[in-house]
Amino acid sequence: MQVEKRRIVVVGAGSGIGAAVAAHFHDNGDHVLAVDLRPNDTPAAAHAQCDLRDPQSIAGLLDDIGADWDVLAHVAGVPGTAPADDVLTVNYLGMRKMVEGMLPRMRRGGSVVAVASIAGIGWEQRLDELSELLAATDPEAVAAWQSRQDPSYPVYTTSKQAVILYAKRLAGTALSRYGVRVNTVSPGPVETPILADFEQTMGKEILDMLRDTYGRHGTVDDIVPVIAFLASDAAQWINGQDVHVDSGFVTSMTAGTPIAL
Repeated sequence: MQVEKRRIVVVGAGSGIGAAVAAHFHDNGDHVLAVDLRPNDTPAAAHAQCDLRDPQSIAGLLDDIGADWDVLAHVAGVPGTAPADDVLTVNYLGMRKMVEGMLPRMRRGGSVVAVASIAGIGWEQRLDELSELLAATDPEAVAAWQSRQDPSYPVYTTSKQAVILYAKRLAGTALSRYGVRVNTVSPGPVETPILADFEQTMGKEILDMLRDTYGRHGTVDDIVPVIAFLASDAAQWINGQDVHVDSGFVTSMTAGTPIAL
């Protein structure tokens, strides 16, 4: 029996994890729309451009792509070396507008998977501040919120904390209203073109410690299967979760003294 192709939008499909996700679904026979800021040759059925800093660009994309999509894999993001307003606008607000615009265009039983980061740990301790950020729904309001924050606090961390908290708060409503699950995946350091940016903003010594402890950084092949699983029917009872894909790095820092073997 022939299985119907799924229709999948991958945002941030031009390079790194996003390109690998798009290629994975394409190779599996799904109909993939590869979305990125710039033109790209990622394997896909169709390509589109979108600037996540611009709500009108997002709205234009959504108007063009129609309905009956099964999966949104939102992988796009910029590192902390980008201007602070761009980091928050792309990583949080652009993701939010894309997700909220896609939900009415998705089939029941569908899945949204957004890529966050282990840099987003600690969101539970910032609920008041992040709740104020989640109340900001346009670039001007996001910039105004950031202007009131401690400039020494990493904006990339804030942006990924916002992604995680937003997804958790959206998940129940999205499932009850649209029948679509919403989850996030938080990778550790991954060998992609922007790893050097993370070394600059997060500290090369910290990333080197992770690499030395486990023998290597992650690769896209470590991350893609987790996104693919959360997008599949096999994960239909998983909703509102943030899955760390970091070889246990966060756990090693938060769970206390390791058990000796």
